[in-house]
Amino acid sequence: MALQKKTRLVYDNGYGKKLIMLARNFILLISFFIISVSCEEKVSESDLNDYKSIMDVRLGHLGNAIILQGRLLDAFNLRNDRSDEDHFKEAEELVRGHLESFGRPDDLEDLKIPNSRKIQEIHRSLIEASELMISATNALEDNAWLGGSVSFAERNLEVARFNFQNAVKLVYKVEDDKEVKPVMEYEEYEVGETPIKSDKLQSD
Repeated sequence: MALQKKTRLVYDNGYGKKLIMLARNFILLISFFIISVSCEEKVSESDLNDYKSIMDVRLGHLGNAIILQGRLLDAFNLRNDRSDEDHFKEAEELVRGHLESFGRPDDLEDLKIPNSRKIQEIHRSLIEASELMISATNALEDNAWLGGSVSFAERNLEVARFNFQNAVKLVYKVEDDKEVKPVMEYEEYEVGETPIKSDKLQSD
């Protein structure tokens, strides 16, 4: 009986040690994972400066394109025959010029940017902004003569604006505790209809 008790005690002690080791290894693994994620989410100063040097001027052009396109859409919604005026067409050309300087999607994809997950994510959103703005300018031009809905162009502009402002907050480290204004949904209307200003915007 004494021998059996001793054997069981040795077995219990060995099993307990294994459990302790497994628990320690699990805690170390979780700690390593948390540290890795934290390090990955935090963009280094050098990566941020490198990305800023690549995108600084380009972001200025994108911002100008978004502002001008917004004004064109507002002018068109007030009176769609303005799209035939010379200054309207000149403004459209200015938008295209800014978008060309910002970069087409394939140009932006070819840029050598820092290998940071957060920067890569922001850069993908800017590539999307380029695609959306090009589609928005084409939609306004194609639909202007019909006098109908340009809500597709307005929606694209909103998403591009949202992506742009999020990129600016990261790249220029804007810490104002303010959330970027969410994307607004624009109401559809039929050809020949004039949107009511108070009803034109709907929150998501």
